Order: sequence, then structure tokens, then C-alpha cells
Amino acid sequence: MSNLDEQNVKNTSKKNTVGVLGLIAFVLSAMVGGGIYDLPQNMAINAGQIGQILSWILTGLIIWFIARSFMILTDAFPSYKTGLYLYAGAGFGRFAGFFVSWGYWICECFANVAYAVLLMSTIDTFFPSTFNGGKRVAAIIGGSIILWLMSILINQGIKGASWVDMLGTLGMLLSVTIFLVVMAIHFKWSTFNVNMLADKALPQLQDKSLGSLLDQVKNTMMTTLWVFGGIEGAVVLSDRSRSPQDVVKATKYGFLLCLLLYAAASLLPLGIASYGQIANMTAPSSAQLLETQIGVTGRLVITFGVIIAVLSSWLTWTLMLSEMPYAAAKAGNFPKQFAQENQHKIPSFSLMASTIVMQVILISTYFLGHAFNSMLNIVGTMTVPPYLISMLFLVKTAWKDETWPTVATISRKRALTTGIFALLGILFMGYAAGIRYTTISFIIYALGIPFFLLARHQFAPTEKPMTKGELIFAGAILAVAIIGLILLFV
Repeated sequence: MSNLDEQNVKNTSKKNTVGVLGLIAFVLSAMVGGGIYDLPQNMAINAGQIGQILSWILTGLIIWFIARSFMILTDAFPSYKTGLYLYAGAGFGRFAGFFVSWGYWICECFANVAYAVLLMSTIDTFFPSTFNGGKRVAAIIGGSIILWLMSILINQGIKGASWVDMLGTLGMLLSVTIFLVVMAIHFKWSTFNVNMLADKALPQLQDKSLGSLLDQVKNTMMTTLWVFGGIEGAVVLSDRSRSPQDVVKATKYGFLLCLLLYAAASLLPLGIASYGQIANMTAPSSAQLLETQIGVTGRLVITFGVIIAVLSSWLTWTLMLSEMPYAAAKAGNFPKQFAQENQHKIPSFSLMASTIVMQVILISTYFLGHAFNSMLNIVGTMTVPPYLISMLFLVKTAWKDETWPTVATISRKRALTTGIFALLGILFMGYAAGIRYTTISFIIYALGIPFFLLARHQFAPTEKPMTKGELIFAGAILAVAIIGLILLFV
């Protein structure tokens, strides 16, 4: 990375900062969000009791190594604010940094649209058949109104937004706690231990055979990756944190709390109903489960919980996704317009561009068969490359003593071991995503190449926009994208 890049990073204003509690709330909101409310159904579609237990164990290990890797990177490279983009740029050049920044940005745009779909589907409780799972015109109009209101709130300054985020997180935790307590009280082992391997079809319970345990675990990976999306939240927002130590603490505690909540939310309901029955519930499935135990009050608790959680997470992701292209533009890898700030030090152009992209995606959900699951799969798949490149950077820098920063408080060998395990876990998640979604995601990556070329023309008009290696990388992206187009229309 050039001295100019690092100086741009160091000069970022610290006027508006967020402490460790705010960062933990930020990470919780980014990860837990609204996804936990339909987690019972999302997991039950793909796995039975044993499959889900194994899935959470494996996911917990993989995500822990990823989270630990981000903590190590924050410790070793405290000057690399908004982490993911800078790690890629420092380790593999400008285009790699752009690739991560572009992918992360578009990925979180899809995540926000998923929140819009879930929110409109939930509001259907009050207006039956009006929003139809987030697909009808009314749902798109409602989601669009909230989308633009969120952008206006963020544009007023991060400090105000972080307070809203913390309050939303508390509201979400309250409704989730009620759900988990009720599920635990009514949990029956005699229900839980029926067809635990999910290898039998039991029509009376709506159970169907879900294949081998390996298939079940693999098929849940996009769901588990989706719900843990945001583990890097404190890292992305590190430019606004009070200290690198706050980022490390927020990442660690946020991960542990989320793993506990997720495992309980998907497993406890299996002591209430079979995985087949839960798989056939309407979204959000937690509302139907709670209603079966405490009546309509249960559905209302979840409904209001979803509204609070989704609005909070929507706000969180809007803030996060506007930071990445802003940082990339400051370093000359995104068009310079994305570096514009308003009087509140908020990346206003990046925020506006993000809102427009989300609006386009939101309109496209009208044509999708199952909008929420489609968004979930796209987000999960597009998360893999940014994580992968960040872990490669850790492995690369920890490979030799001479490339490991002297300021790091963690040993090089420990960092290397952690990075390798995280890398293997991410590769498994990429395998779980499947060829179809992986290649389709590269269509979106390929669309970003003209933006990089424009940025290089703006910042270095006399230089070649790409090195030979970057041209090969771009060519590979285009080749995979072409395969994705073929699979998309076949």
C-alpha cells in the first residue's frame, strides 16, 4: 500500500466515535438482525436435529477462526481502518482492494433488501395478503419508503444512528429472550428425539428424508453464513471506534452472544414441533411457534420484535455499506465522487449511490420466486470472496518473520495457524454455496470493473489502469461471469 493510501486512512476524522458497547450493539444488530426470527424454518428446511447440532458446531468453529483472524488483523495493522478493503489492497494490489470493496458493498446492498422483504412479509400480520411475502407492489413501495428514510437518518451523523442502533438491539434481544424462554419451558425431549437423523420420511409429522448428515450440514452453510454476516462489523467501523482494543472486544463478545442465540433459536423449537412441521411454517416461523404456545400474544411479540430488529439492522448495514466505497475512493480505487462527505462527516455520495442500488434490487424482487431465500443465497455467496482475500492477507503477512508487523502483540505462528484454519473454513463455505450461485455472483463482480477503470483514469490518467497480473485477474472474473450468465438462463 502506498504512503498516500495510509495517510488518507490516518487522516480520517475521529470527531464522531463509538465505544465498545456501541460496537457490540453494532455487531449484534448486524449479525442477529431479523434473520434469527425465521432461523427455525430456514434451518429445518435443510437439516434435522443432529444435522443442525453438527452444523452449529462446525459453523461456530469456522466463524470463530474468522472472527479471531479479524481481531489479529486489527491488532497487527491498527492503521488499516475499514479493514477488509485495506487488507486486500495492501496484500494484493489496487484491483484486489477494489474487488473486495465492490463485492462487500453490493453484498450488503442485497442484505438490506433481504431485510426489506422480511419486514414487509412480517407486516402482513396486520394487513393479511397485502404484502405476500414481500413480493407485491405494495411491499416494494413500503420497503422503498423505509429505505429512503433510513438513508436520511444515516446522513444526519453516525453518533445519532449508533444510539438508534443500540436501542433497536435492546428491543430485539428482549423479544428473542421471550421466544427462547417460552421454547425452553415447553421443550419436550420426546418430541426432540424423533427422527433425529432426518433420514426417514414421516408423513404424519411432515418430515421428509434430508439425505446424509454431510449433505444436511453443507446445505445449512448459506443460512449460517448469512446469520453470521456482520462478524467483521466492528472492523469495518474501526475508523469510527475509540481504540483497536474496543474493536477486538466487540468482535469477540458479539460472536459468542450470537452463537448462543442462534443455536438456541434453531434447536429449542425442535422440542416443540418436528423439523418437517417447522419447515412448512410461514415467515417468520418464530411467530407461529410462539403463537402455538401462548396464543396470539406470542405472534404479536415476534411481529414487533421483527419490526424493531429489522429496522435496527437495516440502519446498521446502510451505515456499513457506505463506508467501504468511501474508503476505496479516498485511496483512488473507486471513482472520486464516492469520497465526498457532508457536514456530519458521513460519506453522502456513497450513501446515495448505495440507496439507489438497493432500490433497483428491491424492485427486482418482484420477479423472484422466493425473494427472501434468493437474497439470502446471494448474500451468503458474495460474502465468501471478501473474507477469503482478507484471510489470504493474514496468511501472507504471517508467513515470514520479516513480513509480520513488529507492533503486533500476537505471535506470528499463532496468527498463521489461525489464518490457515479460517481459510480452510471459508473454502468449505464456498464449496457449500455451489457452482451455480458462485458463478452468478461473479456477474455482479464483473459489473464493477468499469468503475475501477474510471477511478484509475480520474486519479492516474497517465498510468496503465491495471498491471499484467490484475488484467489476468479481471479476465478470470469475466470468464466466470460468462459461465454464470449461461447457468442463469439455462
